[in-house]
Amino acid sequence: MASLRDVATHAGVSVATASRVLNNSEIVSPKTRERVERSMKELLFSIPEPSQPEKLAGLFVPDILNPIFTQITQAIEMKARDAGWAIVLCTTGDLASAEREHAQGFYTRQITNLIFVSSVAANTAEHLPHYQALLEHGARLLFVNGAPNDLAAPAIGDDEWAAGRISAQHILELGHRSIGFITGVETTSSRSHLRLSGIKEMIAAVPNAVIHPINSDWGVEGGVVGARKLLESHPDITALICASDLTAIGAMNYCQSRGISVPDDVSILGSDGIEMGRWVFPSLSTVAQPIDAISDYVAAWLTAEESTQNSPASTPDIAFRPTLIARNSTRKVRAREGHK
Repeated sequence: MASLRDVATHAGVSVATASRVLNNSEIVSPKTRERVERSMKELLFSIPEPSQPEKLAGLFVPDILNPIFTQITQAIEMKARDAGWAIVLCTTGDLASAEREHAQGFYTRQITNLIFVSSVAANTAEHLPHYQALLEHGARLLFVNGAPNDLAAPAIGDDEWAAGRISAQHILELGHRSIGFITGVETTSSRSHLRLSGIKEMIAAVPNAVIHPINSDWGVEGGVVGARKLLESHPDITALICASDLTAIGAMNYCQSRGISVPDDVSILGSDGIEMGRWVFPSLSTVAQPIDAISDYVAAWLTAEESTQNSPASTPDIAFRPTLIARNSTRKVRAREGHK
């Protein structure tokens, strides 16, 4: 950027005169002031601000192709910006090696506030030493929707058990009794079983109600495969609960390709609350993640005193309650002869 000397030369005045204009001195003539101010604009001169440490935080997500991670990233970035922080994003591909490499890169660049969304630890009970190493070297860690066990770092996210109960309650209240549940690949993480346990608890309280769970790949294709297997094995199923909205959209695609009406023949309920669910046909009923509550907590954590972090007393696991959004892909069960 231009210096004050550049401005003075451009305006044909001394540096002292340019400085007087900068400081609004009254001894400068209006004509000279106008010439100097015009030179400042033309040269894009700006007053240097005092240097301040940059408030940067690293955000880890598995990918940004899944709309739920895009929505969470956007919400966290906006709330963090309002709090005076900037977010540096990286994707891990759900690989421990990539997560570890990015974390080391951030730390060596003195980015020591690290936020892990659906981290690798969310899908495994294995011990991953890079988290503990980061803590021991002074990093602050926050885990969203999945955390390693026995680590002195706060963990927050949606309440998976409550999500299961909310899903089952909605479907049961519509009169469905033979229900399928499509979730992602089986993992060793306890979190992956919470939603199914919530569903089973609600199912157990209703006579003649039964749940048929199946593991499949995450995403649209996993929903297609999961719906096909369930409906072929259990043709009496009248509702499918899906552990993600993309899975639910895949299940809807399968049904429509087979002439199975959604929701007349089979009701389908997703989970996450992605915007895409509003625009598919029929519009997708879903259990939406509490993204606002999660991003508010992240912003508060960033601005909290560093001395309050990473001690056992200050590392609660906080689960925010998700919300049912009932749209057109679920309806009351009706008698039917079978699928076409």
